[in-house]
Amino acid sequence: MRRGIATVSLSGRLEDKLAAAAAAGFDGIEVFDNDLIASALSPREVAARCADLGLAIDLFQPVRDVAGIDPATYDAALHRFRTKLGVMAGLGTSTVLVCSTVLPGAPADPDLLASQLHGLGVLAAEHGVTIAFEALAWGRHVHRVGQSWDAVVAADHPAVTLAVDTFHMLARGDDGSALAGIPGDRIGFLQVADAPLLDMDVLEWSRHFRCFPGQGTLDVTGVVAATLAAGYDGPLSLEVFSDVVRETDPVETARDAMRSLLFLEDQVSGELATEPAANMVAAAPPPAPRVDAAFLEMASASPIVPNLLTGLGFVIAGRHRSKPVTWWRHGDAHVVVNESGSQPAGTCALGLVAPPVEAVGARAKALLWPEVDRTRGTGEALLPGITSPSGLHVFVSAAAGEDDWQHDFEPTGAAPDGWRGIDHVGIGVPATQLNEEIGFLRTVLDLTPGAVEEFMEPQGRLRSRALRPAEGDLRVVLNVEDVRAGSAPRLGVTQVAFGCDDVAAGVRALRSNGVPMMRVPDNYYVDLDARFALAPELLASLREHGLLYDRDAHGGELLHAYTAWLETGFYVELLERRGGYDGYGSANTHVRLAAQG
Repeated sequence: MRRGIATVSLSGRLEDKLAAAAAAGFDGIEVFDNDLIASALSPREVAARCADLGLAIDLFQPVRDVAGIDPATYDAALHRFRTKLGVMAGLGTSTVLVCSTVLPGAPADPDLLASQLHGLGVLAAEHGVTIAFEALAWGRHVHRVGQSWDAVVAADHPAVTLAVDTFHMLARGDDGSALAGIPGDRIGFLQVADAPLLDMDVLEWSRHFRCFPGQGTLDVTGVVAATLAAGYDGPLSLEVFSDVVRETDPVETARDAMRSLLFLEDQVSGELATEPAANMVAAAPPPAPRVDAAFLEMASASPIVPNLLTGLGFVIAGRHRSKPVTWWRHGDAHVVVNESGSQPAGTCALGLVAPPVEAVGARAKALLWPEVDRTRGTGEALLPGITSPSGLHVFVSAAAGEDDWQHDFEPTGAAPDGWRGIDHVGIGVPATQLNEEIGFLRTVLDLTPGAVEEFMEPQGRLRSRALRPAEGDLRVVLNVEDVRAGSAPRLGVTQVAFGCDDVAAGVRALRSNGVPMMRVPDNYYVDLDARFALAPELLASLREHGLLYDRDAHGGELLHAYTAWLETGFYVELLERRGGYDGYGSANTHVRLAAQG
């Protein structure tokens, strides 16, 4: 399949965008009109530059408000369209994107729209050009793909075809079934974008929050699969408007964009069972069928980390056979301490169980992620590692056998009873890397992102997205701190949450060991009583132990407590889930943000 990207999806000048797209391996581009207008290059010079870079110009876009408009302005629209056709001749491209009008005074007249589209088609055909007509999700009268298809049919001209745009379709509630019965040869172009699900004005949503496939929550795969199944055989092209894109280096963005297309093709390949559509997309090696949290690795050449682990109730369970690495354990919770001094103190990595481990490297390579570190000593477990865009290093272990990470340690004693294990890990990432980090976790490990949540901090704002696999207990929460000027957001591992069976007993043990706990204001418990009408004895216990509480719609309960920020650069949460509670206590986040400072 030909892979393309719109120049609006990259930052910089047009020349920078072309070079970045070519370096990432794209076959073609969509030239965004504003990029060309602001460029010092003439259309013919742009065409020559693209030819030198091996890029085809697949589309010129967009031409706005030229159909479905007041008849008194149609002649002026034809003049504008004719002029842009001349620009296209210089570019050497033969497909133009025409959008449904957004003009407030546009007539609600389908026959007028069809007639004007037909007239544009006659003019386009004289120049050897095909129109792809797109329904903007905020269009005045045409804002759904079914309406734009009706207009294409009514226009009754071979040069007028349908543009399919995944964002515009999905933002309006349509899915792949909306394309049923539309012949593939009448689909003139396919534009692709994902987005997180946000309840806001659709134009603002489109302009600021689109992202690449796999980074959002829309069913992009379903729409693309339906388009290919219909017989479309043109480019698969990314069109992403985003604040993040405008702030990020175009080379990095183009590379991330190509990864997203490869991931999309991999997803689509699983939905297409018939030829020739199935042969148009490539499948990567499958992800691990299950992903579980195994251990947290911490770098420490000082007593800070061992002292903290002792205070938390961990004991040494084993020592590495060949490296200065110690395994600490608290029931099913595991921490590995690297004492070599080869990494900065406080550096954290995450160990996962995701067999077969060899497949992780193969999938990462197919999706263009960094080379996987496969260093192993004689007789040691294969423990491949890969670094995420934000800098988080992830190790992958087998569940048992010689490639189980525990195989590399000499046990020092019996395993103690204790906590359930790592419930979730919070990772602070820069705002410009959030989508890329989501893409990494989703494409390599097949984690699914949840909805975006926002919380007000005393001096800023926190945005969070939780990700988890379809099978397995791994939970990762990505956090972006928008803080006031002069303050630096906390990055890397900022939270480690451990599950337990009795959080009150756990908190008593932590306090007795001198672990600094977060103070909860008494006003919080007054509000708890107002919200949940808790039994007096439960409310008294929560207040006594400094616990926070949440309850879901099904009666599931969460009891949890936080430490203060620790010298290691993160804080610890201890939590007890009851009755199937599956969330993160989001209602209490504002209290934590204020209390921890």
